[in-house]
Amino acid sequence: MDGALRLDRRLLAPALAMAILLAAVAPMQAGVTTVFSCPSSGDNGNHDSIFNDFFVQNLHATNIHTVLIYYTTDTDGMYSLTLTAHDGSPTGPQIGATLSKTLTLANGTDTAVTWTFADPAFTSGDTVFFSHGLVSGPGGVNFNLQTDVCAGDEETVGTSTTPNGISVATTITDNVTTGPPGCVANGQTLCIDDLPGDKRFQITTTFATSQGGGSSGNGGAIPLASLGITEGGIFWFFSPTNPEMLIKVINGCPVNNRFWVFYSAGTNVGFKVNVTDTKTGHQATYSNIDLTPAPPEQDTSALTCP
Repeated sequence: MDGALRLDRRLLAPALAMAILLAAVAPMQAGVTTVFSCPSSGDNGNHDSIFNDFFVQNLHATNIHTVLIYYTTDTDGMYSLTLTAHDGSPTGPQIGATLSKTLTLANGTDTAVTWTFADPAFTSGDTVFFSHGLVSGPGGVNFNLQTDVCAGDEETVGTSTTPNGISVATTITDNVTTGPPGCVANGQTLCIDDLPGDKRFQITTTFATSQGGGSSGNGGAIPLASLGITEGGIFWFFSPTNPEMLIKVINGCPVNNRFWVFYSAGTNVGFKVNVTDTKTGHQATYSNIDLTPAPPEQDTSALTCP
């Protein structure tokens, strides 16, 4: 190992095989939340024809994930329905695609149906109008109503914007997607800032070498924030008194819409570097082959902004 360390300290430069991989390895985390709910009045409650539209005012969501509606009929049988969402008015911009379903409905019994819109976006706080189409079926189709108006939920007269003072029983969800957890610094993890204190970038290293009888492990992280350096740090492999790599992340977004990763490694051992953007989950990975002097890296296309 002493021989390996002596060789390591002497070597600084070129000729390497370096692989750069950009990938989304830290998955985005999705959470479905209910953004509006007006309960059913039950099988024996109020109902009205689906040829009336309904709207929900001030819908505080950024997309439509699902819409739950309760249906019944005056004639048992198989029915084909459509559901369309519009932003702002019955003829406003359509939100997502027109959905279609084939249902078995029974007279006197409500059937809860979930329409999956697959998260089309709209502006939070807008009024969203929903309209049905009856493609086929042996009779008429009605949806469940609440006589006590659920705040913001109004059935309309036909396809107009005129409310009729009653609410359609419905539950609407959206899909809130967040990035992976932020960087948590420890003895093997560097947390690098983009903005002061945000610890946006997580950097880890591993090493492996056949020198000195062989050795492998995780690189040790040395943060430099105490020196006022928050956009870079140091890694060691064999001893904290023997630094192997200086690495930094540069915001090059105004130049080419990318974050840049630069490092200089004074070593000839095999290693891998993982740089993760904890805001997006994207990762840039770099590697060096054992017994190969590691050249400096200046990757100006490492991670996508913002």
